[in-house]
Amino acid sequence: MHDWNKRVTLLFSAGARQLKPVPDLTLAELLLANRLPPSLFQAYEVPGDGSLKPIPMTLTLGQVPEDRTVLLQCMRNTDIDALRPADIENVWQSDEPTTALLDFQYADDNRNPGHRAHLVDDADMREIVFTKIANFLAHQEIPVPLVAGISGGGDSSSLVQGMDRHASEHNLDPSKFTCFTLVMEPLWPESAAQRARALCAEVGFEHVVLYPEDTTTLVEMTGSPRALWARFEQDYGVDSSHFFGTFFVNLVGRALCRQRGAGHLLVGYQREDVMAELLFLLMNGRRPLPFPRRRTGEVEVVMPVWDVPKSLLDACYPRVSECNYAERVDSTAVRRSSIYYLAHCLDALVPQMSLSLMNGIKALMEETGGWQKLSHVSTTPLLHTGYGDTRAQSNLVELLLEHFPQWRSATARRQ
Repeated sequence: MHDWNKRVTLLFSAGARQLKPVPDLTLAELLLANRLPPSLFQAYEVPGDGSLKPIPMTLTLGQVPEDRTVLLQCMRNTDIDALRPADIENVWQSDEPTTALLDFQYADDNRNPGHRAHLVDDADMREIVFTKIANFLAHQEIPVPLVAGISGGGDSSSLVQGMDRHASEHNLDPSKFTCFTLVMEPLWPESAAQRARALCAEVGFEHVVLYPEDTTTLVEMTGSPRALWARFEQDYGVDSSHFFGTFFVNLVGRALCRQRGAGHLLVGYQREDVMAELLFLLMNGRRPLPFPRRRTGEVEVVMPVWDVPKSLLDACYPRVSECNYAERVDSTAVRRSSIYYLAHCLDALVPQMSLSLMNGIKALMEETGGWQKLSHVSTTPLLHTGYGDTRAQSNLVELLLEHFPQWRSATARRQ
């Protein structure tokens, strides 16, 4: 039997890991390999004497006596012929595809499902995504000037090209589009800003690169982002870098919007970003935050790729994405890591399941007025949902006030 670990490398920011060898696959994992949920089945050991012995799905076939077979009994009246989830037709749209667009059509009236994987290359994927972004901006009637936060990765690179297409189709002045990238090694590397700078130059957009001293001036800090990060790391650990980065992107983006008279901040939050947040809120009994548009103070955050999977955005710029992965700092908050894992699991067996849930919840919230509203934290420009530990929030606010003393003034709320 072939050892697939000789040909396949499983790579994380923490390094390479091995896939489970074939003999170690459990009965549940055999079902998953056939796009079938293990919870739909009961496993039985068949001795051959007419009896059945229930066994755990966590056993491997090697842990069942060789003289006995295994029966995986579906526990529902599932019409498998009307589903056939593992029967997928590859439709080659390119000789050298970089990704697959999954199009699953389950049972129709004739019990004739059709599941296809459209294999496309990066050029085709760029055309699809750029057009989608341009159409979103037009449909949502996002006015200029506008500001966009870009990291130099695949997600935000697609965002720039989609904005460019939107500008071209509607004869908009490129000078009305401002993109920005933060630089502070090792969290936000210079190399990523260089990629972003080249991309913006290509389409004629202004690109603002903010080094720590630039950020200090723009957001009127005392000290620098580096000093604040040192305190964050000390108090909350290195794994807080993701939250620290999101905080600064929003803070800087809102400041640039004020500076340029823009009312909208574009960000590259993609499907799994939004789904992870949505899952976290729902699992904790909280109302969802609005998407794909969200009011933060006087600025509205806009998410043009909210419904596009990250894998498809990365497929637009495979080499850029590869560089972005290599530059990542090996740190992640455990709960953040877990919720992203769950978000990616949703589409693992049923493609588009996450999108169906997101669309349904979005429609329900808009119909009932059920979106969670954000409110200001005292006189600061910080926003919160009202949930969380009051003491922990107070400690965090006091830490930030040491670096943003002007927030003690009521005028900060206008930010």
